[in-house]
Amino acid sequence: MQIFPYLRQSSARFEEISRRINTAMFVLVATVLVSLILEYGFYFPASVERMFEFVDVAVLFCFIVAQSVKFLLAPHRWEYVRERNFEYALTLLLMLSLIALAIIPEFFTGIARQWHLHGLSALFVLIAQIVIVLNLISTAVRFSRRITRLQIQPARLFIGSFVFVILLGTLGLLLPRATTGGIGFLDALFTSTSAVCVTGLIVVDTASAFTPLGKVIITLLIQIGGLGLMTFTTFFTLFSGRLSIKERVLMQDFLSRESLGEVRRTLWQIVSVTLIIEAIGAVLLYFSWDSAAFPSTREKVFSSIFHSVSAFCNAGFSLFSDNLAGPAAAMNMQVNLTVAGLIILGGLGFITIVNVVSIRPWARAQSRLSHRLTAHSRVVLISSAVLLAAGMLLFYLIEYNNTLAGLNWWEKLLASFFQSVTTRTAGFNTIDIGAMAVPSTLLFLVLMFIGASPGSTGGGVKTTTVSLVFLSAINHVRGKSSIEIGNRRILQSNVDRAAAALFFSLVLVGLSVFFVSFFEPFPLLDVVFECFSAMGTVGLSRGITFALSDPSKIVLILTMLIGRVGALTLMMALTRRAALNRFDYPTEQIVVG
Repeated sequence: MQIFPYLRQSSARFEEISRRINTAMFVLVATVLVSLILEYGFYFPASVERMFEFVDVAVLFCFIVAQSVKFLLAPHRWEYVRERNFEYALTLLLMLSLIALAIIPEFFTGIARQWHLHGLSALFVLIAQIVIVLNLISTAVRFSRRITRLQIQPARLFIGSFVFVILLGTLGLLLPRATTGGIGFLDALFTSTSAVCVTGLIVVDTASAFTPLGKVIITLLIQIGGLGLMTFTTFFTLFSGRLSIKERVLMQDFLSRESLGEVRRTLWQIVSVTLIIEAIGAVLLYFSWDSAAFPSTREKVFSSIFHSVSAFCNAGFSLFSDNLAGPAAAMNMQVNLTVAGLIILGGLGFITIVNVVSIRPWARAQSRLSHRLTAHSRVVLISSAVLLAAGMLLFYLIEYNNTLAGLNWWEKLLASFFQSVTTRTAGFNTIDIGAMAVPSTLLFLVLMFIGASPGSTGGGVKTTTVSLVFLSAINHVRGKSSIEIGNRRILQSNVDRAAAALFFSLVLVGLSVFFVSFFEPFPLLDVVFECFSAMGTVGLSRGITFALSDPSKIVLILTMLIGRVGALTLMMALTRRAALNRFDYPTEQIVVG
């Protein structure tokens, strides 16, 4: 049965009406965005805050009316709804909330009291604001889809997405309610860059300098930075419609997928795996913390979520002023193992995790061929295991009578294991990094520079890059012309790409060391450690970050961004692709070695 068929309009007439409604809604959305920023970011009298709440509710009703009018006037109503299912799901959610509030007010009054809200009206305002924020996300997704249609090089689009989130996070951290005593622009930019690039270097104490709002902003920046803005926006696009061919091609390049058909499934796997692992990590941390370290259950819950997100995204941010080296977590085996497990899973990369999960050893031989362990996963797993084991053993031997002195044997093993894990782009620490011996510091430099694996939440030159360059060098000495892994021959283009990435990373981190050492009076080893930590997006420091001058902060901001997006990606974004030669020149040899 058709609903109000006489209200249908022709396609051309409906497009004109819809365009006018969208223009009006854009103005309302901009208004409510400003209202939310003023309400939550600044301090105002209660009367002014009530005015902001009135604006939120009024805009929400306008949103419902606009969606209803477009539905009634659409020439093909249900097709129109399917194309915008996310927006209409929000409308339905809001209407059901209103009905539920009217039918069972006593139940929601109890919820409002538990959340310290003043009655049902305050609860409704909160629901309205949540719906508005989700609608803002939907609007941002539509805008991002327009950007993907532009002829922009994927590398530039990738870097631009990180720069955009960094600047947005900087503005968020500059809000008066985000900090306890205010923060300068450069410090806010440094903190935002460190969070988005999942580094963990800090110039202000996260625990004391930021309010709950500021900590929530940092959490969101870490999550977006760990997965990438393009992954987020494209994932939300799946709710509001189909991916265009242009969007699929872009995401195929970002996700390193072989076919366009894999993009949709891979996006769902990435986001679902992330949320599941982080949720499990938060629950484990909640039951592992010492409750005496938290003044309330709410802070314990938020700390569990924050550290789970920070660990899985390899960010290294902590809500403790002494990171994890204090009594709340230093030798807590459950906390150490949970955080280490999250770091390892985040550092392996989504491609490897999905590949390992998809293996079905009980299946028939033909079926197993499509679910085998790929050469990429083999390199990632073997290199990660070797680096973790070697780092743990060497740190244990070098620091046995130094930073590990005073610990019993299992605490020394636990601390050594944790430092080997966290050095691979995570940045948490349970010992005093500044007190380490020189050999341990040099070991950390190597591990930080290598970093995590491709497609992960971490940075560095990546385990596969170093592995391919190492195998290529060994093969050259042995006289072999190609690299074989797991009965598969690796493309020479992969080896060339690895060599280029390693070269550009060394050059850029060398420039970073040069400039910071020029601006700062600190010992060279401390400066080198700081720059390698920024390039590897690790976040460990020998204690000089808080004392850096403004020029050095700018250098490290650029270094963290390069470390997150990749030195090779940066060089590709800054240069034009060479045209293919239609002819070959005569060959000639150059003496090497």
